[in-house]
Amino acid sequence: KKEKILRSCTAIVDMNRLGYIIFRVYIKWQNMDEEMKKRFYDWVGKNEAVWTTTLLHGKWDFAIFIGLKSDMYIDNFHKLWHQILKDYKERIAENKIAIYSPIYNFNKRFFSDEKKEVISRIYGNDKSIEYDDLDLKTIHIYSPDVRQSLIDIANKAKTSVETVRRRIKELEKKKVIVGYKIDLDLPKLGFQGYRVDFSLNSMLKMNEIMEYIKNNRYFYQINKSIGGADLETEIVVRDLAHLLSILEEMMSKYKDVIKNYEYMGYTEFPKLSIISD
Repeated sequence: KKEKILRSCTAIVDMNRLGYIIFRVYIKWQNMDEEMKKRFYDWVGKNEAVWTTTLLHGKWDFAIFIGLKSDMYIDNFHKLWHQILKDYKERIAENKIAIYSPIYNFNKRFFSDEKKEVISRIYGNDKSIEYDDLDLKTIHIYSPDVRQSLIDIANKAKTSVETVRRRIKELEKKKVIVGYKIDLDLPKLGFQGYRVDFSLNSMLKMNEIMEYIKNNRYFYQINKSIGGADLETEIVVRDLAHLLSILEEMMSKYKDVIKNYEYMGYTEFPKLSIISD
């Protein structure tokens, strides 16, 4: 923590269980200097529906993860997107919008050369459960920093310590909180995170490819989406050359199925509130 390598400890939350739909917006900027970008990050981050924002490099420059209740999600998304376009449309060269779910998440094993057991979590496709305002408040206070004391959480939520403890346990039992993660400054450890999108010629070997990805220690997530790529993945590697060697090995193994791929690196999270992983 002193070296700012361990940046935060957060909860992995399945907000679909509470009836939320997650939108992901990719943006490619044009004619935007760093000061203008920073103003945008601050402005968009103030919106409660914006859960997480990410700086990217490669195909896209910026990603916004938006959580909206399913009963009014279309109208509310249009309102938020209209607000963004109203002030920044001329600055947006290209954008891509997708609904983001379900997620196949694996334990991160890139640190060790030893073969480790693969732990899988699949979330974002279960039925909604009943919950109340205190559950939601607890998630928003607790999930960005799970190492804070129960007393602090209880004070912020205006309830008792025992109530907070019980609510967190119940949210874990109901698989709303599906796990925990650490946010690391990967470059300081000699690693870099990337998102890789694959375009496929056919879906015939999808299950086989997903199994291959799951058992590769550098991949840690597969994202399914509506409106996104055929296959979306998350990976941590040593550098770009290492990434390309892994991707070319996949292209060679599945040359009859994988048409091409696009990759983008991620570096910072101007806002990190609720995130699947």
